[in-house]
Amino acid sequence: MAPRKRPETQKTPEMVVRPKSKRSRSPRELEPEAKKLCAKGPGSSRRLDSGCLWAELASLQVPPLCSSIIRALHQQKLGKASWSSLQQIGAGGSITGLKFNPLNTDQFFTSSMEGTTRLQDFKGNTLRVFSSYDTCNFWFCSLDVSAKSRMVVTGDNVGHVILLNMDGKELWNLRMHKKKVTHVALNPCCDWFLATASVDQTVKIWDLRQVRGKSSFLYSLPHRHPVNAACFSPDGAQLLTTDQKSEIRVYSASQWDCPLNLIPHPHRHFQHLTPIKATWHPRYNLIVVGRYPDPNFKSCTPYELRTIDVFDGSSGKMMHQLYDPESSGIISLNEFNPIGDTLASVMGYHILIWSQEEAGMRK
Repeated sequence: MAPRKRPETQKTPEMVVRPKSKRSRSPRELEPEAKKLCAKGPGSSRRLDSGCLWAELASLQVPPLCSSIIRALHQQKLGKASWSSLQQIGAGGSITGLKFNPLNTDQFFTSSMEGTTRLQDFKGNTLRVFSSYDTCNFWFCSLDVSAKSRMVVTGDNVGHVILLNMDGKELWNLRMHKKKVTHVALNPCCDWFLATASVDQTVKIWDLRQVRGKSSFLYSLPHRHPVNAACFSPDGAQLLTTDQKSEIRVYSASQWDCPLNLIPHPHRHFQHLTPIKATWHPRYNLIVVGRYPDPNFKSCTPYELRTIDVFDGSSGKMMHQLYDPESSGIISLNEFNPIGDTLASVMGYHILIWSQEEAGMRK
C-alpha cells in the first residue's frame, strides 16, 4: 500500500499574549521525600574503549543547589507578571522535542509529529528545516544539539537516528534501535558520546566516532518498561532516564549496572500525549518533569494538579512545583535556556515561557 501523504499543516505559529491571572492558586504539597530504591535488573558490562574517562566525569563536583530561580519562575506563573505562549503547528502536529539554539537563545529547535526537525524563532519564523518526511507513516520523536561540534541529532519512530551539521547536511542515518527512538542526548562534556532511549525498553550509550550500526553501542541499560528519555547531567557525570509508567532513574557514569536513585513519579504513557520526559537544569543539580496524576499511583490524591515538579538530583527530594490555573494541561516537555533563567514548557501544541526576568525578581 502506498504511503499516505502528510496533510498540509499551519507552518506559521502565532503569539498569544495572556493577561495577568486574577487567581493565586498554588499546588498542593506532596510528600517531601521521594523514595530511594535500588534497581534489580542488571545492566550491560560492555567495556568502554573510548577516549573519555567516565571515572573522571563521575568525580566532578556538581554546582550547589539553587532554588531562587525556581521560586522566581513560580511567581511568574502565579500571575504577578504578564506571560505569553507560542502556538505551534496545529492539531495533529504535536511537538516531541525542544532545544534552545546554543548559538542564539532567541531561537529554538523542535522535532514534531508533523514530520520535521526544524529551527525557528519566537516570532514564528521557520529558519531552517533539517529533516523532513512527506508521509504520515514517519515522524521525529527527539533531538539534541551540540554548540561545540555544531551538530544536530534527531531520532524517528522506526528506530533511526540521523546526525547532521548546523548547515543541514546529513552525516549519517542509521537504525540504532528495534523500535521508536523516543530520546537522543549528547554528553555536554564529551559531545561525541550519545545516549538514546527507546520503546524497546533499553537505553544505549554510543561513541559517535565508532558508530557502525545498532550493535556498536558501548553500554545497554535495560528497563522494566519502555523508556521516554535519557539525558546527561550538566557536568556529564550522570544520566537521567524516564520510563513510560512511574519511574525516574539517575545513573552514575562510573557504574552503569545499578542506578544511584529511583524516584517514583506519575507520568504514565497515553497514546495521544507527547511522552513526558524529565530533564536537568543547565547549571544546578535539579530535575524538572511534568506530572500526569495517576489514580493507581501510591501517593495520588483526589483533584491532584498537573504540575511541573522540581527535584533535587542528589537526594530525589521534591523542591518545588510550578502551576498556572489558566494553563492546566499536561506538560510533556521542559527545557531551560543555556543560562537557566528561562524555561520553555510544551503543553500539547503550545509552548509556555516561564521567565525569571519577567517575574521582577533577582537573586
